[in-house]
Amino acid sequence: MSYSTFSLKRNGAILRVTLSNSPINLLSFKMIGELFQLCGALMVDTEARVVVIDSADPDFFVAHVDLNDVAAAGDDPKAGGKYPDINALQALAVSWQALPQVTIAKVAGRCRGGGLEFILGLTMRFATEDSKFCSPEASGGFLACGGGTTRMAMMAGPARAMEILLSGRDFSGSEAERYGLINRALPVRELDAYVDRLAKAVSSRSAAVIAMHREVLKRVFEPAGELMFAGLAAENDGFRAAMAGTEMRAGIAAMLPLKQTREVELDLPATIARINGTPL
Repeated sequence: MSYSTFSLKRNGAILRVTLSNSPINLLSFKMIGELFQLCGALMVDTEARVVVIDSADPDFFVAHVDLNDVAAAGDDPKAGGKYPDINALQALAVSWQALPQVTIAKVAGRCRGGGLEFILGLTMRFATEDSKFCSPEASGGFLACGGGTTRMAMMAGPARAMEILLSGRDFSGSEAERYGLINRALPVRELDAYVDRLAKAVSSRSAAVIAMHREVLKRVFEPAGELMFAGLAAENDGFRAAMAGTEMRAGIAAMLPLKQTREVELDLPATIARINGTPL
């Protein structure tokens, strides 16, 4: 199967997924659909034990969800969703979380919005010290409703989650490590080598051994599953409320004429602050 928004490279039991959705790796509905397709293929892949996701663009791991797609989706947060009770981006992260493989995000550059929400559902996350993580949704009049608000609270705790979600600023890889969003932040020159070593070590374990570990963690955190889905439902309620008002629509309408160009997106928090006339 071929994909247009990312490429695949297999090395033994390691599958590398390189995101490449020009020009800035926007998480378009097309990319979401292709990631669903890959997820389905991995569910029955008996060879791959580790999946490493990186980006072909050194500046953008994922910029954020494509605002053109959000505007076209209308008032229903579940539009385009694979499952009836949660929206498409929530379902994507939940589906990848359920894979039998160990999934690893290797982030260099910017990972914002829906991109951050997606990788929070992966098994592990590593980044450069100066990479940038951001949840800009509150600056646009809504909330991270792809699982980001819920997972952020579960990983960072309520106080730090509120700081990340409501500040709308870029958090460095080093900050993301301290806040519990990623496993480690490493110097640029060390990131590739570290993730390569880790992927090789994990891929040397048998599928049965990996499954044993996953089952233990599943049982330990099983009580949190109900809470997570309650959070996802609340995210959709918040999205509906935002779409019923004017602030979110106005925010998207103000951003769309800027065409989500590289220049605009390199410092997205500053761009949004200029539009809103508010301080960072």
